[in-house]
This record gives sequence, structure tokens and C-alpha cells, in this order.
Amino acid sequence: MGVGRRATALAATALTLVVLASLPARAATQTGPVAANSVVAPASTAAKPRSGAKAYPESGEVLMQADDLVYDRDSEIVTATGHVEIAYDGRILMADKVTYNQKTDVVTADGNVSLLETTGEVAFADHVVLRNKMKDGVVQTLSVLMTDKSRLAGHDAVRANGTVTTVHRGVYSPCEICKEKGEDTPLWQIKAFRVIHNTETKRIIYEDAFMEMFGVPVAYLPFFSHPDPTVKRQSGFLIPEIASSTDLGQEITIPYYWAIKPNMDATVAPRFTTEEGIVYQGEFRHRIAEGQYQFFGTGTWPKTQTAGTPGDSDFRGSLFGNGAFVLAPKWQWGFQAQIVSDNTYLRKYGLTDATDLTNNLYLNNIDGRDSFTANAYYFRNLLPTTNSDDTPWVAPIVDYQHDLGDLLGDGRLTFNSNAMMLGTPAGLDSRRLSASFDWEKPFTSKTGQVYRVFANLRGDVYQTDKAPDPNVPGTYYGEETIVRGLPTVGAEVSYPFVNSRTSLRQVIEPIAQIIYAPSIGNDDRIPNEDSINFEFDDTNLFSENRFPGLDRWETGARASAGIRYSVYGNDGAQASILLGQSYRLKEDTSFSTASGLRDQLSDYVGAIQIAPSNNLFIVHRFRVNQDNFKFSRNEFDVMAKTGPLSTQLGYAYFAKDQAVTTTTNAREEVSLGSVLKLSEYWRLFGNTTRDLTNSLTISNQIGVGYQDDCFGLAIGMYQSNISYQDIEKSNTFLVQITFKNLGTTGTGRSSGNTAAGIINPGSSVFGNPETSLFGDPAGWMYGGSLRR
Repeated sequence: MGVGRRATALAATALTLVVLASLPARAATQTGPVAANSVVAPASTAAKPRSGAKAYPESGEVLMQADDLVYDRDSEIVTATGHVEIAYDGRILMADKVTYNQKTDVVTADGNVSLLETTGEVAFADHVVLRNKMKDGVVQTLSVLMTDKSRLAGHDAVRANGTVTTVHRGVYSPCEICKEKGEDTPLWQIKAFRVIHNTETKRIIYEDAFMEMFGVPVAYLPFFSHPDPTVKRQSGFLIPEIASSTDLGQEITIPYYWAIKPNMDATVAPRFTTEEGIVYQGEFRHRIAEGQYQFFGTGTWPKTQTAGTPGDSDFRGSLFGNGAFVLAPKWQWGFQAQIVSDNTYLRKYGLTDATDLTNNLYLNNIDGRDSFTANAYYFRNLLPTTNSDDTPWVAPIVDYQHDLGDLLGDGRLTFNSNAMMLGTPAGLDSRRLSASFDWEKPFTSKTGQVYRVFANLRGDVYQTDKAPDPNVPGTYYGEETIVRGLPTVGAEVSYPFVNSRTSLRQVIEPIAQIIYAPSIGNDDRIPNEDSINFEFDDTNLFSENRFPGLDRWETGARASAGIRYSVYGNDGAQASILLGQSYRLKEDTSFSTASGLRDQLSDYVGAIQIAPSNNLFIVHRFRVNQDNFKFSRNEFDVMAKTGPLSTQLGYAYFAKDQAVTTTTNAREEVSLGSVLKLSEYWRLFGNTTRDLTNSLTISNQIGVGYQDDCFGLAIGMYQSNISYQDIEKSNTFLVQITFKNLGTTGTGRSSGNTAAGIINPGSSVFGNPETSLFGDPAGWMYGGSLRR
């Protein structure tokens, strides 16, 4: 942790020994006064001084500069006075006076003693005495300024045997003191009777330590220790985490970090709960020459088993992992594992709010114009309405692409191919081989029109078995072999008109696209597994094929038209609007009636973006039914900042029976989040999300936070009204405290987080107060967890 930088001050004392250790043997060979500025050579070479010698670290030479440098032959004392500077191995020692007694082997530095480390830390002292070949020494009135502006001071420091340094009455704090306000005490500091640094064991030990807030003692630690700054990683206990919740009761997590090897470590973090027993957690990480991988596993034998729910089980657990490796030049492979015992375990125990889990094994190759990708997938949906028998596995899906370059010097030709094997627990078996040639040529006419002509020739071969018949629910096709092909040609033209005569730059751009393909539709015997999640909006208005996958394609003659208007101000303000509609010669039954694309005239789609300044950003995306002009989709987002108040407002409406999900009812939701800057360091934040369709508030959060350069505090309340199976509604009180360089601790439990895994408590949240802990707002409270 950052507090370990106290060892920098202790190491500074040792460094003084190293710097001055070279001086006695060099000075003792001099026969009289030497120049105020000189290079002092080692004893073996002093008899033959080298002209123009320079101080190089590998030479062992020391560069000394002083107003006066005198050697007393009788007393065998070297004295340097007046602006003494000694440079050695990148380090610089400065003092008003430095003396060395060759008889007693004692080095003394007095007056404004300072030592600049190569790492940037600076140590200050009034008086330094070193003896026993510089292995032992005493420093009086020690003060150290570290690279992050933290400070460590002590009444005196003693070094013994060249390995153990003891600082008496030490004080440490990373907080800056605001002298303009007349303050002389940092917000918090640690005072210890003794601080011991052992360079052999690389440990720093504190004895009789007090933590003070505003100069008032608030905690006493009789003994604690941690690795010194030279240790990047070391086994030991991490900061415990405490929580309280209605479903798990009182909790405490005690993490232990095990540094197995320089390239391998593990963290074991058992969670002890009063209501559900022990939740065992562990993380393993390993870096090898070819790549790296890690696993995070949890498991518990719960006390409570709710009949008729996923929680009615003797054991519940999860395993998450990922890895990435280099197989050969230009070849990479990797994996992602997300395995859980049941559908509600992750959310109930606060590990993640994810509702879809993906297991993936992949192989990639990129070589110039060629790219190859092979993937195997296993999916799992955790929502209670999902039928696991219909969830597919894919093993494998292979994509190959080759850029053929210009076709006879005109346009660009690309070859794409795909092979897939897919199945489901219900018995579906689907094999696909697909290949296509894509050609495209963009150009701009002399009069300013922008053209794009394109063509596509695609062919597919399917072998399927037990594919569901969408026309007769509950029935299935037998073994089928389907061969299909589709040529497509099209052109797109836009004509931007620009007006720059005023302080505003305006652009009006009509866009038109026409595409022709045979109207062959889609074969129902081909199962639709990769084109289910589909939504018609402004982003795919001018797409050549609006289906996201290969199982479905868009056929028939069709056209799309739209207009885009944009305006730009000299001060950076801008706004734009896009409106458009698609047309086809006859309806396409491949699209659902709710998609807005099935009929000859599609729904109207559009997007409006307004950003008059950096303090206001508005986005409105919509789809309007072309028959009754009612919204089929309506999304509205506002991000605004006025004075000390930052606000984010979101609204979304999706009409009934949207094709993108299995949900059949209309959905309407609104959310509001705000951060109010009460002062330079204090923030008030809150968030609410409400389901307007069911007149239900999904969640509420409110809290207050403080953050300065060295201390953070957040206090809040979280309310969740989500309830299904063994997941219950909950109210949670949250407190998080952060001390810079010491770490973060807290009590409470949030709604969950977005990734499962152990995170070392103590990660820094300091930086720009506008964008760090309370900037999003209070992201740790809305989407994070005090335990990971």
C-alpha cells in the first residue's frame, strides 16, 4: 500500500550511507587542500589523477562540489563546507557542512541536509552521523517528501547492521496542508512511537500507532506491518470487508493474498454470513510466456433452501475465467468461462447482475488481407421465462475473409465465408456453409454528389434436423438439405448542400438508396438462431441487409430515402436530425408485423441530437408507425450541467410485441440521476428508476459524499424492488471510507456488480473530483459492490 512509502525515508538514510561511503577512501589519499569543485578518485587511482575525469556510476567515482574542501593530514579529517553537493549514482546529497574522521570512521553532515532519490523522493534532516563503515548511523529531525506529495517525518532515526532502520516518533500523511486558510494539521495522519524497516525481510513494522483525524486520535493500532516499497507483491491478509443485508445477515469477508511465484498468485476470500453460512471464494492468476489466464470460483452449502426455486439445492456455486495466448506468429487463441449452478445464485449473493452467460473458445489469425476466426459457444440465460432447451450451443463457427483488392482497377472486391455447426438440448441440429463476394465502389461527382454502387452474390447450404415449424407450433421438420443463393445489386446517392455564410455552418443532405434482389424470401426449414434480435432504427436505415446474422436475409426490390440536416457553430455547438423511411415492392413476411419493415411502406425512423454546449447533450431516437403515427419506439436521453448540478434523464418506450426479445407487452421506463456539488469537496447524489408500464419503482438511491486529495467518504441508501423466485426486495445502507495510499473499507451491500471476481480493496479513487468517485454519479453505489 501507499503508506509503505514511509520506507523511502528509511531508505534515504541508507542511501546517505551509500553516497558517503565512497568519500573516506577517496579523501584520505589527498595531501592538501583540493579544489572546491573536483572529482574524487578511488584510492587505487588517486596517485595518478586523470585529467577531465567524469562521474559515471559504474566507475565508483563521486562528484563533489563545495565552497571549501580541506583535508587535515594530522587529524585525518576531511571537511567540506558551504553549499556542499555530492552526486553519486544518480543521487544528490546537499548540506551546509560534511566532515569525515578517518580515525573514528565517522561521517557527519550538518545544516539543511537533503537527499534527492533517483525515484524523486526528497529526504531532509538537520544532523546526520554515520559510523562503522557507514553501516550504523543516527539522523535527527528527519522529513521526507514523496513523489505523490505524501510526507513522513520523525524526531530521529537509527540504523544498525546496515539492514534495520528505526524511526522514533514518526508521523505520516498524504494530505496537503492548506496554509492559506491558516491550517497546520492535515485532515488525517498516522503517528507511531516506532517505525522499523528491515531491508533483509523487506518489511515495515509500526509499533504503538495512532490514526488522527483533524488532529484528534480516532484509532489505535498497537502493531501492524506491511511490505516495503521494493516489494511489488507479497503474501498476506488484505483489508477485511463487512456487510449487512436482510437475506444474508451480518457478513465479514477476510481475503488472503498468496504470491505463489513471480508470475503466479491466488486470493482466497471466504465470506462468513450469519444467515447462509460460509461462501467460499477464490481467484487464481497465472502469466506465462505465451499469455495469461485467471479463474474466479465461489461455492456455498446454504442453510436456507427455498422449495420450488433454484435456491432449493444443497450446493450453489460459480466459476468465471478467461485466458488469451499466442499460439504461433499471427495466431492467437483464448477462452472465456462463465458457469453457475443455478439461475439466481449470482444475483442473490451479490456477485453479478448479468442475465446472460457466455462460454467461448476461440482461435484467430490475421495475415495481411486474410483473416480467420474460429469460435465455439455455449450460452445460458438466467431469466425465469427462458426455456433452456431452446438455448443453442455452437461448435464451431468459422469465418474467413480475403480482401481481393481492386476489381480490374475499379471498385473493391471481398470474399467472405462462414461455416457453422449448431445444436440445442431440444434436439435441433443445424449445419451451415455460406460464401459471398462483396463489391463496392464509392465516388464523388464534379458537381458534389456522393455515390456508392455495390453488389453482393451469396450462396448458402444448410443441413438441418428437428428444426421447429413456425407455422405449426409444437411440430418439427425432419432431416433437410437446403441450398439457396441470392444476388443483390444497389446504389446509394447523397447530395450535401452547405451554407457557411453566417456564423453557423449548415448542411442539408438528401440520401436515397435503391436495392434489387430476387423476391425469394426465407425458407422456414432453416432455423433462425442468429437473427432473432432485430430492431429497425436510424442506424440500419441504409443497411444492405438489416438482419444481423446469416440465417435470415432481406430479399426483394426495395428503396430507402432520408434527409439529414446538421448545423455547426463556431463555438463548438452542433445539432443534427435524420429522418427516413424504407419502401419495397411487396411485403416481406420474413419480418414480424411489429418490426416496422414487413409492409411495403416501413415505419418512419429518426434521430435528433442537440449539443449547444459542453453542459447540455440531448439525444432522441424514435420509430413512428406509418399507419397511425404513434410511437413504436421512443428513446430520450438528456445529460445536463447547470452550475453545481449535473443531471441525467432517460426515458424509453417500446411498443407491444417487439421482435428484439420474447417480451410481448409494451415497456415504458424512466430514470433520473443527479449529482449536486455542495462545495469543493461535498457532493449530494441520487438516482431513481421507474417502470411506467406496471407503475412500479424499480430502484432508488440517495447519498452524500466527500472527496479531497487524500480522503473519501460516501454514505447512502439503496432500495431494490426486484423480487422473483428466491430473490427478495431489499433496503441497504451503504458506507464507504477511503484513505489515500491505505485503501478502502466500508459496510453495506449494493445491488450487485457487472463482473464476478475479487478486486484488491484499496484501489485509488483519487483524481479529478468531477469524474472520479462521485462523477457518474457514485458509480460504485449504482453498479458496483463493496465486495467482488
